[in-house]
Parts: sequence; structure tokens; C-alpha cells
Amino acid sequence: MNTTTQAAFVGPLLPAKKGRPAKHADQAARQRAWRAANKVKTYRIDGKAAGTIAELAEQFDTDETHVLNNLVRFALANYNWKQCGIGGWAMSDARFTKGKRAAPAAVDLSALDAEFPLVK
Repeated sequence: MNTTTQAAFVGPLLPAKKGRPAKHADQAARQRAWRAANKVKTYRIDGKAAGTIAELAEQFDTDETHVLNNLVRFALANYNWKQCGIGGWAMSDARFTKGKRAAPAAVDLSALDAEFPLVK
């Protein structure tokens, strides 16, 4: 048999393997799905926490986003926020004015004095 005859003979075609079905129609759909699953949140960090986060990122040779994600995961895993609520005060609280914490309002203790008189 010569080489021209071998090259010309095709024979029966093998059935094409289907593989797994595509999750996304195209690259744009894939990117939309990723963005929907990985939200971007912007927030202020109060006090010395920003410096601490930067130090942790430098210490572990990673970026600050990775440190923040791990801190949030730890906080969500180790505290029942829905049952216990949120403690502390917010930076946008009325007690926080012009970059400094405002003095607490005067508390009226007259009712307390009447109920629990001081013994002299």
C-alpha cells in the first residue's frame, strides 16, 4: 500500500465527546456571575484599626483586603450577631462630632438618689 492511499482513507468518524456543559454562555456572563458572588463593599475604619490592618498585611506578606476578609470571616464564625446584636458606637453616631467624641449628655440621678439614699 502506498502512502497516498493511506492518507486519503478517512474511515468512520469517532463520536465527539460532549464533556461537561458550559456554566456560562461567554466571558461576559462569567464575569457578571463572579461579580454577583463577590460583592465590593466600601467602609471607613475608625481609630487605630487601619494601622493594625496595614501591619498585619505587611507581617503576613499579603494585601489589606485579604486581612479584612479573614477578620470578617472570623467575626462571623465566632459570634452570634443575630442573637447578641452589635455593640459599641458607630462613627456616624450623634456622639461623634467634628472628629472627636462628644462629651456624654448630663444624666439626671435625682430619682436614683431618692431610691437609694447615701448613708452618712
